Amino acid sequence: MIEVSRTLMKSEPELAELIAAVEGVEVTMAEKGFGTRVEIRAGEETGLAEADLEAVLDRLAEPQRRPFV
Repeated sequence: MIEVSRTLMKSEPELAELIAAVEGVEVTMAEKGFGTRVEIRAGEETGLAEADLEAVLDRLAEPQRRPFV
């Protein structure tokens, strides 16, 4: 099992919406200070590497641009 974790400056509901698109991984989240601690785990059988999981965290950390309505 491989695991990566990071505290992201986004709310849990916002992250849950983004994580819904990620398949084959186990995600746990917990509020921590001004952000959310995100842990992502994947089994060896998924074919994912630690770098792949770090890339997922990088994408989650990016600001989401939403047009003004």
